[in-house]
Amino acid sequence: MIAWLVYEKNNTKRNHRFIAHWIKLGKQLGIKFKLILIEQLRYGVRNNNLFLQVNGVDSKPDFAVMRLNAPLLSEFLEKIGIPIFNNAHVARICNDKRLTHMELNGIVPMMDTAFVDISSEKSPFPYPVVVKASNSCGGRKVFLCNNETAYISSLKECYPDTAVVQPLSDTIGKDVRVYILGNKILKSMMRYSTDGDFRSNVGQGGSAMPYKIDSETENNVMKILSRFNFDFVGVDFIFHNGRLLFNEIEDAVGTRMLYAHTDIDPVKCYLDHIIKSL
Repeated sequence: MIAWLVYEKNNTKRNHRFIAHWIKLGKQLGIKFKLILIEQLRYGVRNNNLFLQVNGVDSKPDFAVMRLNAPLLSEFLEKIGIPIFNNAHVARICNDKRLTHMELNGIVPMMDTAFVDISSEKSPFPYPVVVKASNSCGGRKVFLCNNETAYISSLKECYPDTAVVQPLSDTIGKDVRVYILGNKILKSMMRYSTDGDFRSNVGQGGSAMPYKIDSETENNVMKILSRFNFDFVGVDFIFHNGRLLFNEIEDAVGTRMLYAHTDIDPVKCYLDHIIKSL
């Protein structure tokens, strides 16, 4: 069985151990994982048929694990019959913060969130506000703005994306990620900043610890699960007014804190789930 592990080239170096672990565990199960870079792919319509190439050669795996933000590619692979993890619907909705908030509006409590074009000159909320590129992940292209100058500058940094803007929560520097595997809760973790940064992302220098979510948050997770069919994602919540509010869903979710602070092997768990799903 041939499987693709699909990445952007600029994300492979910092994930080389994670990639190697996929290849190692796959080999033990008779699965040959190939690291495929989106930059190597060509796909579209040729002679009235859909085609897919790697480095100019027609190619088609038995399944693909998508470790990047590429909703169109996900939809294309599904269209030609390749099972992908996560599915194209998850990729389309969860890699766009605007669509995610639209999908879950009225379903779970969340911060007020405005969808803003980068040409905007006035914040939709009083300062301080948080500006995020609509397609950002891992704490990248996320900015705290205390005035109009910072706001306009942050929007420029979001280019070519649009942005979402939110009031700053009353509890900064920590949040909760609920890992979902096979549409069930795998583990909940609290992330926290260790250097005063308002972001808590482990990839931005934060740390983490296991965290038990309360019944309200668990019920909200269940409501989110009812709207999707997740393979492996992270559902993030922020602290505000003494409760956890929905923040975003991470599609190609990072796993460093699970390896560092639990005995869970998320690649093994994910691969077991994939095999059962095929």
